[in-house]
Amino acid sequence: MTSKDNYQNPQRQSILGVVLIFLATLYKLVKMFWAMAAYLLLSNPSGLMLSYIGLGSVIVLLLILGYSYLYYLKFTFYIDYEREEFILQKGVFSTENIAIPFEKIQQVNFKRSILQRFINVYSLVIDTAGSNQKEVEINAISKTKANELSEILLRVKAEAKKNFDSEEIIAEEKEEKAWTFQLSISELLKIGISTNYLRGFSLIIAFLASIYNRLNSYFKEEIQEYETYFSQFSDVLQSIGFLFVLFILLLFLSVSITIIEVFIKYYGLKIVQSKERLELEMGLKTNTKVAIQPRRVQRFKVKTNPIQKRMNLFEAQISLSSSEDELQKNKIKIPGLKLEVLEKIKSFLYKDEDIALVDSYRPDKLLLLRRISVIVVLGFIALGVWFYTTFVSFNLFLPLCISILVLALIYQYYAFRTKKLIIGQDFLKKQYGLWTKTEEILELYKIQAISVQQPLWYKRKNLVNLSFHTAGGDIKFYAVSREVLPKINFILFKAEVSKRNWM
Repeated sequence: MTSKDNYQNPQRQSILGVVLIFLATLYKLVKMFWAMAAYLLLSNPSGLMLSYIGLGSVIVLLLILGYSYLYYLKFTFYIDYEREEFILQKGVFSTENIAIPFEKIQQVNFKRSILQRFINVYSLVIDTAGSNQKEVEINAISKTKANELSEILLRVKAEAKKNFDSEEIIAEEKEEKAWTFQLSISELLKIGISTNYLRGFSLIIAFLASIYNRLNSYFKEEIQEYETYFSQFSDVLQSIGFLFVLFILLLFLSVSITIIEVFIKYYGLKIVQSKERLELEMGLKTNTKVAIQPRRVQRFKVKTNPIQKRMNLFEAQISLSSSEDELQKNKIKIPGLKLEVLEKIKSFLYKDEDIALVDSYRPDKLLLLRRISVIVVLGFIALGVWFYTTFVSFNLFLPLCISILVLALIYQYYAFRTKKLIIGQDFLKKQYGLWTKTEEILELYKIQAISVQQPLWYKRKNLVNLSFHTAGGDIKFYAVSREVLPKINFILFKAEVSKRNWM
């Protein structure tokens, strides 16, 4: 066990932190002045000018190196046990002092970029979400020190808040691992193949549009000449066969992009459950290690689609308590979970609680009617755009437009039927999604407020919109009968009388 005395005196980062500071500062300068440097090099400079540029570059590099070393010397951290604070001091030209009370510490996480892995150092991030302080990051610390400091901070934080739930107290002895799950490369490949391709497809369209705009601005006359040439083959290009080949090509590219993105984000994903927390590590470009405590989990979302369900793959999304500006950062996605692993995570997060769900509510058909109306209006807008542009022949546009309209209507109908709000004694659950089945779970005592809204067009049918506000984001449910209001009072009562801590 590490002695507390080790961190009572000011500590510095690893000396390798100088390399990180140097490269980070150099990157910022290159990002600011790369256009000027490119202009100078492409303007055919004289030998004397090149000498001046080289000399100036050497001087700048030396200045950056000196600044990096001074920043390293000025960056210190220690633990003040008397005042119960973690202290960090940094700054070269102006010194910044940050003091974080033990009870304000929410999480202690690890991160590693490719460069940090190469020089064998870690970033230790102290998350203070929910307080006025922003997170504190120590960018270059050895693995041994990172583990020691993380263990000490979590222990002293638990001791500072020991008057709350006993689940927050971390055992003095080393915790035993309950179970471990690791995502294999084959499972990563399955996730990439079976996940949503719309993001990859949109990236391809955006890339092609950007390339076209750039080429059009520089080679306008040549492009017009080629457009005239290819216009002779417009009938061929508008054929169903060409569109099918184009669709297959774009689908292949979008799947490839999705697979690459999945590997970058989730390579090496590993879950280790100990007695008091769930430790998650993943990432190729930036390797992140997060310790999740049940009390900080605000919402738990489970997603899957028919293909993934057949392969026994589920995605969990955990929303942690955070400030309003940090909601996206505190949403942790864990893909590729088997059903038995998913149940283990649920059991760990919601142990010894009544997860039985009693009353269920569905939205009124008025919500479906409104969404169908929007689709019809969009269809007429598309018809108007075609009328003024005629970018494709009417014989192709009409069946394509009708097909999309019919598919959209069918999708909205069956998606509407999947929407359900279920309320139990301790939990609230929302289910929705036609292709991607989604289930959101929320503990009642973690609800901060409930908004009930009734638009003018809902009054006749006594319908309301509900928003359940939490520190991890909101859950919304639209066009539900006012008969749900007594249950809302019950939820507010449960949240009010609970003495359990969730921060």
